Amino acid sequence: MATAGYRAPDVDDEDLTAEFVRDELLRCFESANREFFDLLGQPATEDQVREQVQSFVTGVFQQCGVSFENPTKEGILTAINQCKSNAEQMMGDQGANVIRHHYAEMMKLVDRL
Repeated sequence: MATAGYRAPDVDDEDLTAEFVRDELLRCFESANREFFDLLGQPATEDQVREQVQSFVTGVFQQCGVSFENPTKEGILTAINQCKSNAEQMMGDQGANVIRHHYAEMMKLVDRL
């Protein structure tokens, strides 16, 4: 199943900050979670998705011992890899394409930091 979800924005290098990438991680995860809810046939409001993602992602940063408020490339990379691992455990094969797509899009930004 091809996914038409999240796409990494095309930004100039001077606008590409760790904070920008952290915020994009939230947007990316919101997109992925909407697709997961669709896959599972579970309706969710935008507010529910946003709150769940905010809680999940900030929790992962905390678990990894990296700062959400003052992110670094290394911290974001650590958190993204943990998020990917958690999502894979939660969704299994059913969510593999969604996870792969969103991870690849986020890495386009992280690699440029």
